[in-house]
Amino acid sequence: MTTEGSNFQISEDIKALLPEEKLSSIIATFNELDFNQNGKIELEEYLEYFLKREKNRRTKQFQNQDADHDGCINFEEFVAAVEPNFYILKKFRELDLDQNGLLSLEEAVNIANQLVLPVDAAQIEVIVRKVDRDGDGQITYYEYLGAIAHIGFQ
Repeated sequence: MTTEGSNFQISEDIKALLPEEKLSSIIATFNELDFNQNGKIELEEYLEYFLKREKNRRTKQFQNQDADHDGCINFEEFVAAVEPNFYILKKFRELDLDQNGLLSLEEAVNIANQLVLPVDAAQIEVIVRKVDRDGDGQITYYEYLGAIAHIGFQ
C-alpha cells in the first residue's frame, strides 16, 4: 500500500483493521478528493468531487432521454422519461387500427403480416387467446402490456 504523495499518516489501528487491498482503495479515493493534497478534504473539494460525479451521471441520463440526439429533450422525450410505458402505449395505439382501445384478432393478423412474422392466422388466434385474460376475443392495453412483459419486446 502506498501513501506516496499523500500528506497524511495512517494509524496502526487502521492498518490492522482493514485489508491492504481495501485500504489502498480508500487511500486512492481520499487522494482523489483531496485536490490540493494537504491531507484534508475541505468542503469545496468534497462538493467539487461529488458535483462532478453527479454532473457526469446526469449528462448520461440526459443523453439517454434525448432520443433523437439533437442536444435537447423535447416534451415527448420528457414524457417518455417520466412515464416509462409511454412508448408501449403509443405503439399499442398505432396497432389499434380502428382506435377502439382494443386489439382484435384481425388487427393482430395485420400486425403479423406487416412485420412479416412466420405465423399464420390460426397461430395468431392461439396467441390472442393466451394473451386475452378476460376471454372477450380482444386484447386490452393491460393485456398487451402483460404480454410484452412476458415475452420481452414491443
